[in-house]
Amino acid sequence: MISAGFVFTQSNLHDYLTCPRRFELRHLRRLNWPAVETAPVQEAERRMRLGSDFHRLAHQHALGLPVAELTAFAAEQSPALAAMWQNYLSHRPPELSASDVRLFPEVTLSATLAGYRLAARYDLLALLPGEPPRALLVDWKTNARRPPSAALRTHIQSRVYPFVLAVSGETLAGAPLSPDRITLRYWFAAAPAEPETIPYSAAQFAADRADLSALVLEIAAAAQFPLTADERTCRFCAYRSFCDRGDAAGPLDEFEEELLAEELTLDWEQVSEIAY
Repeated sequence: MISAGFVFTQSNLHDYLTCPRRFELRHLRRLNWPAVETAPVQEAERRMRLGSDFHRLAHQHALGLPVAELTAFAAEQSPALAAMWQNYLSHRPPELSASDVRLFPEVTLSATLAGYRLAARYDLLALLPGEPPRALLVDWKTNARRPPSAALRTHIQSRVYPFVLAVSGETLAGAPLSPDRITLRYWFAAAPAEPETIPYSAAQFAADRADLSALVLEIAAAAQFPLTADERTCRFCAYRSFCDRGDAAGPLDEFEEELLAEELTLDWEQVSEIAY
């Protein structure tokens, strides 16, 4: 059984939807299993570091650090980071430059759902001028490739993030945030001119409340957490040998080509949860 204090997030909900057994091992049993998720390991680690460095730069810029200093840091680190940073400077969401916009980088909000806490940590929450308030959620993605729109729009992150803000955003905005005044935007360092913008709505909010509540209650009531039937995902799971689903890590390029929805949470979403 799930403890009353368990905190649900888009990441652990995604793990459950991908493989209930992975959810149990990672989030309930907290099993540390010494296996890599993708290969070659060195390239996967390089991309992790690159994503972490980029998120740090975007965070510090939102806090007001001078662009010149951040640009110098990027150039010192690597040509790849410098290129990402220049993409950011050239294609940063224009709404973020408004004189009276309020920026909240790396902020966490939570909502009560079905008796449990559902939390979301945002790369950047921008409160835009207007009455009633408007909000733009920006999620920086450092994927080597831009995922297709369908994968982005159906990913659990695209439901959890705006839902939590609609429930709890008043704590930052000072007034309730209507769902139809909330927008989620995925911004890609590899495709900076091709962000994915997803408007929210009252109808979607109602659907998300019902569906997310049902999902949380399903997990809370689960007596067993079976292995996924889709063994493709096991190639990119640290627990594959523990579950007798193979012992070799899946290739990183294939991971990005075939499992783009999964890609959103394996670094590259988790990179934004690193404490700087």
